[in-house]
Amino acid sequence: AGFYRTASLGNYVWLDDNNNGVQDEAAAKGVNGVVVNLLRPDGTFVATTTTANDGSGNPGYYLFSNLVPGDYKVEFVKPAGYIFAKQDQGGDASDSDADTTTGVTISTTLESGENDLSWDAGLLKLASLGDKVWEDKNANGQQDDGEPGIDGVTVRLYNCVTNELLATQQTANGGIYNFTGLPPGTYHVVFETPNGFVQTQVDVGGDATDSDAGVGGVTGCYTLASGDNNTTVDAGFYRTASLGNYVWLDDN
Repeated sequence: AGFYRTASLGNYVWLDDNNNGVQDEAAAKGVNGVVVNLLRPDGTFVATTTTANDGSGNPGYYLFSNLVPGDYKVEFVKPAGYIFAKQDQGGDASDSDADTTTGVTISTTLESGENDLSWDAGLLKLASLGDKVWEDKNANGQQDDGEPGIDGVTVRLYNCVTNELLATQQTANGGIYNFTGLPPGTYHVVFETPNGFVQTQVDVGGDATDSDAGVGGVTGCYTLASGDNNTTVDAGFYRTASLGNYVWLDDN
């Protein structure tokens, strides 16, 4: 007569705030409510669960128990607004095993009685960057009360490391633009000068209300961490004015 002991598999889903693919004690935060599916190597569905608190009240844990020994793989279902962390960074006990595109791990073989708690997934919250293009009526480089936004201005987003163009928008609804769904990284923005306007002064006063568009409308580089929402990247423009009239000989 042959007998076997059931096996188990599981572990942890965490928020990788520092984007290093490792469960750092200070940065890692468990994420509840993430759907996790257990599959056979050919993709056949076996079971599903969601991450929840463990017995000590710590969030982000899951477990598949009472399993027949054999080959399995895990599928982590990415929540809306997140991406997967870097895969296979560092030791197996603290890395992320989910493929960054599919969320599926490689296959593993469970032996009789084995309890494999090494299958983890790191998540990153997507970030955003944006704000406003405005008409700087007094050309002082600051967004003063009553100064209007400028619609229809082309704004381009670039990767600051590779200089790759990532997205293009036009300002609307009072000069507003917003690039969303961005992986953590370093970015810069290029503002196209609208017809009939001139760029205003750069970096005058507080960052929330100044103009960040430098030479050619190019800003500096902005580093976005997991979940960041940077709404301080603005550009001010003004229209040139004119003054004059007439000099005459007053004969009488």
